[in-house]
Amino acid sequence: MQRTRNLTIDSLRLLATLEVIALHVTFTGLPSVAVDLIRLQARWAVPFFFIVSGYFFAQRLADPKRSDVRPALYRLIWLFLLWSIIYIPLVIYEHDVKEVFRRLLFPSFIYIGEYFHLWFPSSLVLGFITLLFLFHYKLEKWIPLLSAGILVQILLAGAYNQVFNLKFPFDFVIARQWLSVPALYLGVWLFRRGPLNRWLAVFLLLGGLGLQIGEAWFLQTRFNISAYDHEVLIGTLPFALGVASLGISGLRLLENPRLSSWGRDYSLGGYLMHILIIVGVVGLVNTFIPALNKLVVWDILSPFAVLAACIGILAALRRWLPGVFNFLMGDHLTKKV
Repeated sequence: MQRTRNLTIDSLRLLATLEVIALHVTFTGLPSVAVDLIRLQARWAVPFFFIVSGYFFAQRLADPKRSDVRPALYRLIWLFLLWSIIYIPLVIYEHDVKEVFRRLLFPSFIYIGEYFHLWFPSSLVLGFITLLFLFHYKLEKWIPLLSAGILVQILLAGAYNQVFNLKFPFDFVIARQWLSVPALYLGVWLFRRGPLNRWLAVFLLLGGLGLQIGEAWFLQTRFNISAYDHEVLIGTLPFALGVASLGISGLRLLENPRLSSWGRDYSLGGYLMHILIIVGVVGLVNTFIPALNKLVVWDILSPFAVLAACIGILAALRRWLPGVFNFLMGDHLTKKV
């Protein structure tokens, strides 16, 4: 029987891609406080991707006809390697050829590839393999403890490192790589128990966002730690969990067929290619209309412009060069089920 897609989740995928873009564009005309708030409110996006991936991962495992997740893992590995190659010209443009080989040969390549945002598919593979291992060997009871340890490690290696003045054995980039494990397991947990009560989900969403803002304010005022660069705070996962649960339960406001189809078809591609589009848009603006950079309205519209460009390019490829689109998205490696 054909499964009915969750239109809300697909629309939220599109919104999460927009939030990731907002994290990577440069806001030159907005006050620093506004920029910090934009970045803090966008931090739910990547954990949300992990949580919903865990939800649908558990859904597949529960169906004997769809329980083979190897094609999905092969696809993620393919995307990680392929897009690392695609980003080589940008690395050369920003640095030089030596930097390409330094990144390729350095051990960190296995978790960030040739460009920093490619940590996401790499982390997904690590998370899936870790959960499959623990499920297979009947060690699931240890996952909450493992998840708590991972989150503490991420916080102490990142936002709270200076608070405790720790010489932590892992840097933040390595610690962050394990974020997929607790987030994916939250998705598994949501699948098994069902979505949270809507009021509880809203509380987690608003409470997580408020906690993030409070943490950032505390860290900045008491320890002079900039709010700009925080990636994971204590409130981040509750924030993302609230959004994911509302998405799973469905929100009529977000059940727009066009938005959901864009989210279904282009959110992953938008995530993978958006850095290239940002660089291209910045180059065009600086060359032809540099005055645009001084306008606040451009700061506000630029993430939407980048997302629109991503959707337009991907839609054109899908229509006119479907083989290229499938190659870039790894669709040739997955079975249609």
